[in-house]
Amino acid sequence: MDPDPRLDRSSSNLALELARTRPARGTDRLASAGELARWLEERRELVGDPEADTALRVVEFRALREAVTDLLEAVVEGRPAPPDAVRRVNELSAAVPTWLRLDATDPRRPVSRRSTASAGRASQILAAVATSTIELVGGNDRERLRRCPAPGCGRFFLAGRRAAVWCSAACGNRARVARHHARRRAAGPSGAPSTDEGADATRREHV
Repeated sequence: MDPDPRLDRSSSNLALELARTRPARGTDRLASAGELARWLEERRELVGDPEADTALRVVEFRALREAVTDLLEAVVEGRPAPPDAVRRVNELSAAVPTWLRLDATDPRRPVSRRSTASAGRASQILAAVATSTIELVGGNDRERLRRCPAPGCGRFFLAGRRAAVWCSAACGNRARVARHHARRRAAGPSGAPSTDEGADATRREHV
């Protein structure tokens, strides 16, 4: 069968998007079947049209999220890949085999199409996330993987440049403001810089 063309199994975005459903602060986006249904709907351009019962498999999505998070953390922290997480993504990816076929409906302009073994949409989405995780952790983009250290963030992201630390300018600013306030507290009332001086220092720094 042909998968939903929007279900891009070669994109690492799916792995990062699933890992981000458990933020450092805020609501767990997979806390219930209803939360999963909303998350899928908001990412329809990535995952395609889920079937009505896809959200009922929320426990499987949470288990995959744990495996994805463990693998991404291992990359960021320079640790070996956890065997259980490796096994989980390999099993889910293999559960829905895909292959390219040549569609010669128009013999003069044959085109390549991706086909998958017969499976429900939920299984396809789980397999797509697992496959994108494998490609990210096992590919060149692993060198760009970071976890934002800004207070209250912790999002995984792919750095656009080698020296990038924060996932966004907002997180960089928030982290610098937090450092500034920490220095003021450490210095005490007599040694603290003025508010204007601290603000000027914050503006001079780059993300």
